[in-house]
Amino acid sequence: MLVILLAVFIQDLKSRSVYWFLFPVLVIPFFAISLLQRRSFAEILQPAWMILSFLAIQLLLVSAYFSIKNRHWVNITKELLGWGDILLLLSIAFYLSVLNFLFFYLASLVLSLMSWLTWKLVSARENKQIPLAGFQAIGLAVFLMSDWYCLHFNATDDTWLLNLIHK
Repeated sequence: MLVILLAVFIQDLKSRSVYWFLFPVLVIPFFAISLLQRRSFAEILQPAWMILSFLAIQLLLVSAYFSIKNRHWVNITKELLGWGDILLLLSIAFYLSVLNFLFFYLASLVLSLMSWLTWKLVSARENKQIPLAGFQAIGLAVFLMSDWYCLHFNATDDTWLLNLIHK
């Protein structure tokens, strides 16, 4: 899984595109790990549906915003958001719990923007497209390694975040 996330990062950084087949391949270990944690299909699919609904609503609202702003229908996947960005988020929905997904999503957007601005200062390349899927893939790899090897907070359960919020 970490190798796939690294491949997404490298490919997105180099060419601003990612092979689509990496994302279904990423879902397989997410499902496998969840099943090894003795989670039922219902326990995996219920948060996934909530996350997928959230993403669908958000993509519709972003499309509506840019369509109203430009006074014609804007397909955000043409120039604003790549399919790799969307497919990565859809893949992650099958592993993370709802609050962990929201935490990761917000943190990864902020860190991606900060990373991109830093990259723009350091790099001589002129490219206006942010490699969002790549930055989010690396962020997810760090998030998952923190869970698996260091902090052991369980990214498939909201308990650690609820306890953190409650303190």
